[in-house]
Amino acid sequence: MSERKKIVFAINNLGMGGAENMLVEQVRFMNKKLFDLCIVTILPNQSTNIFHKIPQEVKFIQFHFSSLFDLKELYKLWAFLRKEKIYAVVTSLFDANLLVRVAAILAKVPVILSSEVNVYEHKKRWQIIADKILARFTKKILVSSNDVLEFTSRQESIPKSRFTLNFNAIRLKLGEIKQERNKVLSKYVLPQEQIYIATAGSLTPQKGQIYLIDAVYQMKNEGVSGFKVLIFGKGMLKEELVSQVEKLGLTEEVRFMDIAPIEDIMAISDIFTLPSLWEGLSIALLEAMDAHCPIVATRVSGTNEALEDEKSALLVTPGVSSELAVAFKRMLDDGDLRKRLALNAKKRVEKFSIEKNVRVIENLILQSYAR
Repeated sequence: MSERKKIVFAINNLGMGGAENMLVEQVRFMNKKLFDLCIVTILPNQSTNIFHKIPQEVKFIQFHFSSLFDLKELYKLWAFLRKEKIYAVVTSLFDANLLVRVAAILAKVPVILSSEVNVYEHKKRWQIIADKILARFTKKILVSSNDVLEFTSRQESIPKSRFTLNFNAIRLKLGEIKQERNKVLSKYVLPQEQIYIATAGSLTPQKGQIYLIDAVYQMKNEGVSGFKVLIFGKGMLKEELVSQVEKLGLTEEVRFMDIAPIEDIMAISDIFTLPSLWEGLSIALLEAMDAHCPIVATRVSGTNEALEDEKSALLVTPGVSSELAVAFKRMLDDGDLRKRLALNAKKRVEKFSIEKNVRVIENLILQSYAR
């Protein structure tokens, strides 16, 4: 390859979510000798963002679509892709998948890759039709798990040959983070002697925090003590969840922590839980595996590929609070169980390194160039 090919990684915005963090890590680990990299966002960026994580050598361009029908901004995006002679776009999340692929098709970008990172059961019909049409112009749709591949192929009637499995991934960097536990607890004014059950994610129906709260209520009624639940994140259900905690008299057992650095969350997660109703493959879950956290999670897509029940985690039925409560009690009562599950989860996370994820993307782009 005589000159570096220009590659755009596009996403809705750079808020503090799993997909956003993974995109920045993908760009960080792409081969800079082969590729000239740029991050593009299309929607207004939140005040809480991850701009500071963008590598200095990577360009960052912000577009400001007011809606999906903002033709003026679409023209600007098209003009940018044409002027810069972008060779490939890699898109993530629905709005970017839609708008950037449309602009890339019009700009005759040679390689278009899009990502499906979750099971979207509630997609509207027009969204499904749009994805199906755009798939014809997309070299490959990258999917975060086998379950996401099966679901998306079936939902959108897209042949499986159009997909490439590319597991969600992280930079494996949290192996020693537990050494910071007491320091981080002091930072948040939390006593050291308790066992902390933590969860992290948007406060939305998908993440199932309401079932976690119900499980805590059951445990309290059974006389279980010596633990505290920390709920990290922001979202539409914040007031409802806080109200539920107050209504059930759990203000001593449950604390809402807002958004925090992933390093802090994992340092103090004596037990990490992901009570989701559905997932693609949770980045927070992979971070917990890397950080030697014993895990209680629901059997949902992605999770059941990353972890094995009773071997590297305790997996329970989504939406069943009583099963969560039983799993937590087992963890609280058995330190050896926590150690064994955490060790095995750490071994399994090697499969989900960002380096492996990036190689898949690079190879797809290089294959196109070779032709």
